[in-house]
Formats: sequence, structure tokens, C-alpha cells
Amino acid sequence: MCGICGIFDRVGAPIDEQALVAMRDIMLTRGPDDAGLHLGPHIGLGHRRLSIIDLSPAGKNPMPNEDGSVQLVLNGEIYNFAELRPELEAAGHRFRSRSDTEVLVHGYEQWGLESLVDRIRGMFAFALWDANRRELSLVRDRVGKKPLFYYDDGRFVLFSSDIKSIWLARNGALSIDPKAIDEFLFYYFIQQDRSIFREVKKVQPAGMMTFRTDAARTSTARYWNISFANKSNRTESEWLDGLDEHLHRAVRRRLVSDVPLGAFLSGGVDSSLVAAIMAKESSRPISTYTVGFEKIQQYDERVHARRVADHIGSRHTELVLDPDVWAVLPMIVWHYGEPFGDASAVPTYFVSKAAREHVTVVLTGDGGDEALAGYDPHLSAHRARRFRWIPRILLNALLISTRQAARMLPDNVTLDRGALFAEHLAGRLDLAVRRTSVWRDRRRERLWRPDRFGQIADWHPIDPVVERILASDGPTPLDVRMQAMLWTTLPSDYLAKVDVASMAVSLEARCPFLDSDFLEYAATIPADLLLANAELKHLGKLLASRYVPRESIYRPKWGFGLPFNYWLRDEWYSRVRRLLTEGPAARRDLFDLDYIRLVMDEHRAGRHDHSYRIWTLMVLEIWHRLFVDRTLKPTDTLDI
Repeated sequence: MCGICGIFDRVGAPIDEQALVAMRDIMLTRGPDDAGLHLGPHIGLGHRRLSIIDLSPAGKNPMPNEDGSVQLVLNGEIYNFAELRPELEAAGHRFRSRSDTEVLVHGYEQWGLESLVDRIRGMFAFALWDANRRELSLVRDRVGKKPLFYYDDGRFVLFSSDIKSIWLARNGALSIDPKAIDEFLFYYFIQQDRSIFREVKKVQPAGMMTFRTDAARTSTARYWNISFANKSNRTESEWLDGLDEHLHRAVRRRLVSDVPLGAFLSGGVDSSLVAAIMAKESSRPISTYTVGFEKIQQYDERVHARRVADHIGSRHTELVLDPDVWAVLPMIVWHYGEPFGDASAVPTYFVSKAAREHVTVVLTGDGGDEALAGYDPHLSAHRARRFRWIPRILLNALLISTRQAARMLPDNVTLDRGALFAEHLAGRLDLAVRRTSVWRDRRRERLWRPDRFGQIADWHPIDPVVERILASDGPTPLDVRMQAMLWTTLPSDYLAKVDVASMAVSLEARCPFLDSDFLEYAATIPADLLLANAELKHLGKLLASRYVPRESIYRPKWGFGLPFNYWLRDEWYSRVRRLLTEGPAARRDLFDLDYIRLVMDEHRAGRHDHSYRIWTLMVLEIWHRLFVDRTLKPTDTLDI
């Protein structure tokens, strides 16, 4: 796990080494162990190294081929590099290291880029410079675990693992995309189709881009896609055996490391299953880590994790935290680089920071819900299939009536779930996705000042998701929803959250459930088996029951968070109100400040739960002060 960056000059003037070093070193936490540069005609490559495999200087990046005509920088891990290396050695390639990066270099020489990316398995983003062809290629892993941003003005291409590198190289001379702000407020994150800056894009998951000296010859391709159309006919026991085999292989791949590694253990289904299989695959007791929050018992799962740890025989550590969340908000917003409003990023940061005192790599349970249908909307989408016999005219009437009722009482959980079910029943997945958004419908329009809203009136943040829904080949609403989620929410929210929060403290997080072979296998499971007996993650729970106590599996699902909704009613209220409605925020002329005051007062009085709406506005304002005004430093505490 590292940070990569670079400058490609199509004209071929000498690369500004000072600018490249600054781009590289703003990512210090992504690679505190070492740093490397390569400078040549047209190209400059930078690398910050977090040493995981081959800790010697031989594993340093940029990594060349034998004659230096190919140079490569890698962020992430190639899990099957040891399987590919003998084939390359047999073909005559000479290795100077034991690293996975060098396998990519020689694999490119032997097989070409397209064949190489088809063979490798891992979480990665890499940049490859071919001096003979004068081509720069950027490649990102299949599901987008590792980030990769780029800027192309026709002459210069800038790229980085961190959007801050490009912001720094451009000295902040980037324009804010109002659609990105709207999208952020709608979802609390920005999708893969754009970034907060108009001029900065994201290489797509499974994306492969090649930049040439002729800008018109830039090429973009997707090298992998996942199909949900090819369902198989197996018994429940056979499916469980198959999942077991694939997950064992995925965990085994992620145990390759030359530094200490452990596992996050919450005591829930997914982390418990990963930790249990990790224990089976390890010759020594594994290390597991659970976090508990002092004075916040409703988010404390230590007792459940302890039960699992005792059962699998792990060396278990409980990390008890009493975080000063307010003090670290600028630092956390800084690390994400663009507005990111998933509030669970905060406890993820604290957990990662505590675990980093013990290990450099952790395995996590992330991805289990996405692969095996673990979310409430999955169940709602699936249940709706049984009522498709109802005439369309009645379905439409039900949809209209439930949506009207939900609008009248917008924070009523029962009505909201009823409307969600009606939307699935009517086949309106686009409306169902809207229901889980933050600033939606009338609230979205009321928040923006009218003149500002007019600038984005020709689009809606749901558009990118609708495109994914229309492109899905899933045979059922559940399949369509799961497939669309893999391309939208997963990389833009969950993977971004874990990547940035962990790399902010130089911790590598590996996710066995997101192994592409495991995902492809899970996509062939019929929807009726995934949610048999109307039970979320039915097969995942049965599989986990093979390894851990049933009482750890069949219990209410807990979220991972902090009590922001209470803080915003009490100790944070006055500070947040000033942050959002006075001083710089008032001068931005973006939002209706009277409406923001109303939202805050409604939340404080308990009439509505606006916690996530207020949180997104907080993140956006802090981001503006860090990256636009530059009046706030990441080490500052918000003095409001």
C-alpha cells in the first residue's frame, strides 16, 4: 500500500522536479517508509512507500525493467504475484527483487497490458511508463479499492492516489463543479463519474487509460465487468461449500505479508467469518482488534467480539477510545481531499489509528453485505417480486399514495419503508435509490439559493445510478440493485471510506469479501437463496455458523458510528450553527441560510432527525476553508 503520482508532459520539456516531489510528499501517510522518483523525457513518476512485501531497497518504486525503458509505480497489492513469477522467469525475465511490483513490469513486457490486467488479482492502482512507445498507462483494480485521480489539459497529465496532489500542483487553480456539490449533498459522497473539481477525473474501477503525446489518441477501456445473468442451480449445501472454498482462497491470498498483520473483529457476521477463516489458515494464533468507545455504550460491541475471539483462539486486543471528534474534523476532511460525508469515516479513522500501534496490515469484513445481500433495501427489492401479479393501475395508485404519505411525514421510519417497498413493487428502482439519499426532493431545492439551483437544474444526482440500473443484466430487482451498487455506492462510499481512513494512519486494509473471484461466484447465486426465508444475508449467516457461535450470528445488526445526532442537539449545536450560517459560510452565497437555521432548530427540538443533513453541510464548509479559502490547516481545531 503506497501513494503514487506523476506528471506527463506531451511536449517533452524537463519535468519540474520540485513540483513532483511536493505532489509525492503531500501523501506522506500513504507511504512513510521510503520515497522514490523517476525523471525522464516527457515523464516524472513519484512514489511513497509503505513497505509490506520485500522490505529491502530492492522493492523500492519506481520499478524498472532490465534496461529502464519501462517504469512502474504501484499502490496496493497483487495477491497472486507469486503464482505469476515462475512463468515469467521461465520466459527469461530476470528479477532483482521479491516484490509484486516487479511482476507487473515483466508481465507487461511478456503479455502486454490487456493480458496482464486479466491475469492479476489484487487491490491496486498503478501507472506504467513505456519510454519506447512514449505512453503513460493508468490502471485501477476491478472494484475500485484503490483511488486514482487524473487531470489532462491537453499538454500536461497529472495523476495521483490523492486529489490533494493535483490541487497542490495546480496551486488551487481548479474550478468547483456545482453538480459535484449537489451530488455530495444528495448521497454524502461524490460518485466515480466526477470529482469536486471540474478538471479532475477518476479512473473508473476496472479502468485502463493510456495517454500519448498526441492528446487525441488517449484511450479508455474497461477490462472487467461482473454479470448477474448467469444463475446456477445448486442445493443450499453446495452453495455453502462453494462460498466456503472461495472465501478460504480469498483470505489465503491476503495473508501474504512481510510485516505484522491482524484482523478487525466487531463480533458481527462478516468480520467474525473472516477472522475465523484467517485463524484456520494461519499456523499461529492470529491477532484481532475490537474497538469500544468510552461513554458511548450503544456503539460498543466488545462483548460480542470477545465471544468470537475466545472461540477462534485469537490474541485479542480491546481498544477503548474516548475520542475528541470535534478536534480532528479538519484533519479527517483534509485526508479525504474532496467532500466525503459518511460519518462512519470518523470511527474508522480512530480504529485504524489504534490498530496501527500493533500491526501494519488488517483484514476486514467489508464487502459481505454487498456480495451476499445484507442491506434492508435488498430485502425490500426482493419481497416486491411476490406481488408483481397486482395490476399496474393498482401498483401506480399504491406508489402515489405511499409517497404522498411519506412526504407529509418525511422522517417516519414506517412510512419511509412502506414507500420504499411500493417503489420496488412498481419497478421504480430509481425512486427507491432516492429514498436512501440525504438532501432529496423538496429539501434539496429549498437548501440551494434559487439562482444557484438554476445552474444544476438540467440534471439530477440520481442520473449516474439510473445509467447503471439500465445497464444491469440482473434477472431480478435484487440482482439489479446489487449490481448497480457494486459500481456506485461501493467504490464511491464504502471503499473510499476505508482506504482513506486507514491510509491516513499508514495502515493497509484488505477485504476478502471483495475478491473478484468471490464476487463473480456470489453473482451466480439465485436471489431466492440469497434471501431465503426473508432473511438478510441468509447464506452468509449459515456459512459463519460453521465457524463461530450461533448467538454471535443471529443477533440484531449494529451500525458502526458515533452519536452525532445527540451531539448536534446538545454540545455541538451552537458551534455548528455559527459554522454553517455566519462568517465565510454566509459569504459563499450557496444556500438558504434561514432554511439551514430551521433545519438545525427542528433537529434540536427532536421534530426531525437531520443529523446526516447537518453533517454534510459541516463537511462541505470545513472543506471550503481548507481547500478554497485556505484559512484552516488540517492540524487546526475549529475555533467557532
